[in-house]
Amino acid sequence: MLLRERINEIRQTKHIPIERFVRNGISKNKYYRFVSGEGSVSIGDLQKIIEILTVSLSELVAESDERDSLIFNEFGDYWQLSLPELRERASVFAHRYMQTQMKAHYIASTVYELLAGRKAGEDISDYVDELYKELKRQRFFTIFNLQVFRILMPQLNVARFFKLYEVFAVSLRTYENYNPADGIELMVKVHATALSYAISSTARAQKYLSFVIEQIEALQGRPFTSEFSIMKRFVSIVRLYQSGNVDAAKRAFDSFNGAAKRLDVQRLWVSPNLLDFETFWKRLISIDPSKLQESDTALKSAEIETVDFGVFGMGEAFAFIMKLKKLSVHEFELAGMSHSKIYRVRKNLAEFDVEDLFAGMLAARLDVRDIDVYLTASSAAMGRPRFGMRHLSLSELQEAIAKYEALAEETGLDLYTEMSLEFRGVVIKNTVKNWLTSPELQQLSDDVKTHLEHFDEWYESQHRLASWAFLDETTDVGVGQRMEILLSFTRNAQVFKYPYDPILINFDPVLMQAILRQDVAKAQEVYQRLFAEYQARPDLQIYFNYRWHKLLNEQLLKVVQDGFVVPMTIEGVLRDVETVTGERRFIVPYLAILDAIREVYPAY
Repeated sequence: MLLRERINEIRQTKHIPIERFVRNGISKNKYYRFVSGEGSVSIGDLQKIIEILTVSLSELVAESDERDSLIFNEFGDYWQLSLPELRERASVFAHRYMQTQMKAHYIASTVYELLAGRKAGEDISDYVDELYKELKRQRFFTIFNLQVFRILMPQLNVARFFKLYEVFAVSLRTYENYNPADGIELMVKVHATALSYAISSTARAQKYLSFVIEQIEALQGRPFTSEFSIMKRFVSIVRLYQSGNVDAAKRAFDSFNGAAKRLDVQRLWVSPNLLDFETFWKRLISIDPSKLQESDTALKSAEIETVDFGVFGMGEAFAFIMKLKKLSVHEFELAGMSHSKIYRVRKNLAEFDVEDLFAGMLAARLDVRDIDVYLTASSAAMGRPRFGMRHLSLSELQEAIAKYEALAEETGLDLYTEMSLEFRGVVIKNTVKNWLTSPELQQLSDDVKTHLEHFDEWYESQHRLASWAFLDETTDVGVGQRMEILLSFTRNAQVFKYPYDPILINFDPVLMQAILRQDVAKAQEVYQRLFAEYQARPDLQIYFNYRWHKLLNEQLLKVVQDGFVVPMTIEGVLRDVETVTGERRFIVPYLAILDAIREVYPAY
């Protein structure tokens, strides 16, 4: 099914009237000409269509015929492939390159040749040199380049690694508020590798350590990405030692390491490149702090330009990417864009239409998710505040709720309804006492359920709300059905914005609500289903978020089974989480739930 046909199918399954497009500047004639293949639309119109449908471009492309002609998470499953499968991928991309002469296909073929050679134990130095030279000449890494860097990293010596790490660190700023599915792992893995390399000798520490610490300190993670927080907390202790506060640093590390051991997070499991914290620490303190100060050869942040999708229009962003990636006009002409169109787009004299956009993406080696980042972060995005939610205070969230409820009423757009519902959930969770059994939560759950019932098919935007609907005690949807609904989300996890699928975290409130209502049977059913899914998905177990939620859930289930609570045990888990992450925000809602449990169960 073509992308345009998929768009119309989603419009029909979500029961969206054509008048909604008309009210937002897309005429009925333009829409039907586009979906019938008789005309095209600009990227501005495509952005409106996507937001009206409340889907992402990734979700559209994932189930369309255009997927194979675009770059879309090309290396997302490389570690799962056998040697014959790696060879086959290399051959497929080599064939595509012979047909199209597009550099993206050549690079992908080279990456798979490297992976196959690495698995077979062959000499891969030529592939390493070629990919390194390709990355070294660029001053900005898009998602495709970031993935190539991650794969190439084990074959790079320290000097080569840091040559690319500098560009990697600057490029991440473009993706801070919107990380694709594998973005968290990639970022943690590369930064952790940089930390390990930076203390491998005194000379390297003097040259690289301060720079690496600065990059990690500046890193912006999302509230639920606790791997980020653990790494940043550990780096703050390293900084303390480097600055000469040895005793304070040792006390901080002892506290951190003790909590890490109790929580089974002795290292960052998403990154095999980082030594366990204890080994890293012993190596660090073997170097006197005075020798960890920057030398004259220390790596400094270069004046590298960045692409700010929140400021630049598509034409400006396109021109910057061409400049920073050192792309030639010839590559875009090969992809099907005329020289005149390239010039006019770069000068903001014309907009991309969909066909030009796809051609430009391939020539510029842009992943579909790069465009999702642009469409989400651009100043024209109606849903932009949804992904900046973590920057808002509770009072600002409350103001935003009123604003988006009014806009939903005025425009009829599902996007505004879903933003107001999501913001309401955050406010209730953080301001209402005993929120899991509160009338405010019951009303929100009813409202979310009513909204979701309008759709025959859910996408990420709806799945962000799903767990709130499951907290409605009057619902006739059983635990098994609820789990299947959430699992439908995880099966397409690669196209979503989350770094990992939120099964356990979404079901935490359902379990806790059953505990507060002293419903032993329901609590056990929810927990057993969660545990079965956890055991069946070993890929989930590398994530600290999953492991600490699972540990906490085990303690909470004991409460409803035993009929009493031991607050010190649960408080101990939560204190350890706060210690290793340096973030109290992870545990505040759970401390409130513990207070609510104390009101229901006797404490020992």
